[in-house]
Amino acid sequence: MKLRRRLVAVSLLLAVEATAFALLVTESVMDAIVAAGLTCVSLWLHLVLHECGHLVVAKLLRLPVIAVRVAPFNGWRNEVSVRPSPSMTALPLRMVLFYLGGPLANLCAATALVVASASTGTALTRLTLLGAAFVGALLGLTNLVPGRSTHSDGHNLLRWLRAPAAAREGLRAGYYQEEVVRALRAVARAGGDVHRVGIQARDGSDPLLALAAYQQRLSAGHTQSADLVEEAERLAALARAGGTDPAAAAAIGQMLSLQFGMWYLYAAVVTGAPVERREVREISELARIAARTQPRALSARIVMSLAHLLNQRPEDARSLLLDVRPGAEPRDLCAVALLLRAAAESYLGNHAEADHLLRAAGGYPQLAQLVAAIRAADPAPPMFAPAPMAGA
Repeated sequence: MKLRRRLVAVSLLLAVEATAFALLVTESVMDAIVAAGLTCVSLWLHLVLHECGHLVVAKLLRLPVIAVRVAPFNGWRNEVSVRPSPSMTALPLRMVLFYLGGPLANLCAATALVVASASTGTALTRLTLLGAAFVGALLGLTNLVPGRSTHSDGHNLLRWLRAPAAAREGLRAGYYQEEVVRALRAVARAGGDVHRVGIQARDGSDPLLALAAYQQRLSAGHTQSADLVEEAERLAALARAGGTDPAAAAAIGQMLSLQFGMWYLYAAVVTGAPVERREVREISELARIAARTQPRALSARIVMSLAHLLNQRPEDARSLLLDVRPGAEPRDLCAVALLLRAAAESYLGNHAEADHLLRAAGGYPQLAQLVAAIRAADPAPPMFAPAPMAGA
């Protein structure tokens, strides 16, 4: 609704200014109204043209298009979204050209309108074409100005020009986050079956409502906001509270230990930033809460294995998942289990077994690449930072 009101306000302002200018030039009220109306209509046409420019460039550069939203008349956000592979060749150049596609389409259209206005004889037509050209040029240039919004062409252009490696890594992290959310859904489904007794009987309890809201926000992609971290801390406190239903506490423990444990694993292996021992202890505590109700459930063993990995205890992590076989049900959970076991085998030096598990897992390419990085490292990357020396 905010965007719709903003577009209406811009259109009204443009209409008033265009009418005043047209009246000054044509000295005819009717001609001024017609010219102003056509100038306002050109704004909506330039919005459509802008997205078409992005879409054409994406197709020419073979960038995978995942969403096209062009609805200028009802105030929806217009966008063309692409999700290329982080390993795509010449990716920074492709992305720069993609983000330039929309503004350049507006600027080219504005240039063509100016040229067309020079060959017309009537003042009304000339004024209308020049007004539409001004709108197109203004839209193209303002989109090139870097802003804070991640939907700004200028912001994304600057990001790919100034720090292409960081932008590529951000793309890879986005794919990894999708796999984390997918694993969380699989654990939630399995946990719902395991802890059906107790949870369904108390489906109106505050811990379960809080967990459901948290899961919904994760699925919607709100994964990096500070308030979500605060919400996770409140959920963790609920899981530790003595008055919380054990089944609800286990569900919360599974969700948080898997979510943050996967990201701690990513930070240690990919970005070279081992986590603090305090954070590893928190993950271990939440994993133990998750395993308290049904310790032999696969979802509980997965989070405990992840906690053991972060504690640099690969033998314990491996032993929890020895009975998991490729292709078993549920497939998503089995794939995560096989990949975590492959990571443990890599730490133990069993590289042939790790390679076999990597080939057999499937379904989680980003997590598989992370495990392959552990497999290829010599020595394997540390999971947590060493404790500071006394007096340091």
